[in-house]
Amino acid sequence: MDLSDPSKAEKEASGSPLGLSPFPALPQAPANYFSREEVTNEVLDLTDQVASTALFGSIGVGKSSVALTLLHHNRTKVKFGWNRHFMRCDDLTNSLGGFLERLSEAIGISRTTDIGQLRSHLESSLPFILLLDGVDSILDPLAPEAEDIFATIEEFGCYQHVCLLTTSRMYPEISGFHRVEVPTLSGGDAEDAFYGLCHLARSSAIDDLIARLDFHPLSIDLFASFVRENSWDESALLKAWDSGQAGVLETRYRQSLKDAVEPSFRSPTIQNLGTAARETLKAIAAFPRGVEECGLKSTIPNITGVVVVVDMLCKFSLLYRQDGFVKMLSPFRFYFLDLTLGPTQRVKVTCRDDGICNTAKACTFLPLHLCHTWKVTLCEDQPIFTRGRIPPPTTPRRGAPLARANWIRKFQSMRSSECDGSDWLWTTPLTVL
Repeated sequence: MDLSDPSKAEKEASGSPLGLSPFPALPQAPANYFSREEVTNEVLDLTDQVASTALFGSIGVGKSSVALTLLHHNRTKVKFGWNRHFMRCDDLTNSLGGFLERLSEAIGISRTTDIGQLRSHLESSLPFILLLDGVDSILDPLAPEAEDIFATIEEFGCYQHVCLLTTSRMYPEISGFHRVEVPTLSGGDAEDAFYGLCHLARSSAIDDLIARLDFHPLSIDLFASFVRENSWDESALLKAWDSGQAGVLETRYRQSLKDAVEPSFRSPTIQNLGTAARETLKAIAAFPRGVEECGLKSTIPNITGVVVVVDMLCKFSLLYRQDGFVKMLSPFRFYFLDLTLGPTQRVKVTCRDDGICNTAKACTFLPLHLCHTWKVTLCEDQPIFTRGRIPPPTTPRRGAPLARANWIRKFQSMRSSECDGSDWLWTTPLTVL
């Protein structure tokens, strides 16, 4: 194919079914692609220059969708023609040989583990673009042969006619690669995406539900699918949400989050943190506003080295930093709180306005030191979390018998009617229904 004639390249590429590469490993462009105009244009400008790029971001924000959309974009077809390739990495064993073998297959040559043979092919090839999707596991610093694989990706990405795209949850530090973060959606884009997927009439009440999901693409997609499958109108949707039958409480949604989150815990680096990783995530999940980074040690005193743990979890995009706070996206807060509470228990947590509350005082929640727990009720159902103002009790309630479930004992150190100096911070004991 003559790449010197862009119009011919575009015509030939667009004339193929769905604009696919002749190599079967190139998947189709995503059907439900959320607006990413800014990040898409940024990476397209880089690929026009044949500049290798590392896309990174949190779980479920659409890194792979962005990258696949780029591979199928007309500008990419004009630039590279048929030489657009895809390679899945998240199921690879951590060996340089396995990586080279799959790479050679992805770019359409004889399978080989000989890096010299691959170098020879790349040096004489036409310009091409290759997406390495999900490089987290093979580039984990503690994974076997990760250093060799890292060096190979770095070397091949520096070829002037080779454009590599990588997607990763980890913050990438590949020399010569441009780093581009894929964020969550903007409020307007999230609303456009949701209403486009389920065709409900726009309303401020539904906009509020979308905002509670932190404009998270995976959550928006799944939430819209529940609306379609149940044929809900606005009234039915709001009723289902309030009764805990929709949104983040759906069984299938929790399973989808589990499928997205749990692979991160197979990372050797995360495993090296031991139980501290999950304990820290469960602790921070209980704070709607996040935890002040300067107060991590005092807020979560039971975890040794919590600052180091948080730093590593931020690198793996399980947490993020913003305005001096360590935070977690709402869908993952619900996921880790769900794990904390157990699959058959329901806890309703109601807390006063964060802007009024002074977080200097806290109650003990599980084995960790957490703030903002104002009212807790245990019953047989799934967890639901709401927020609002509650006046302090006239008479502080005393401890009630806690006979059901062993984990309830962990709440016994909760205190009633603690004064934080400006307002009342109080927690009612657990009531077993």
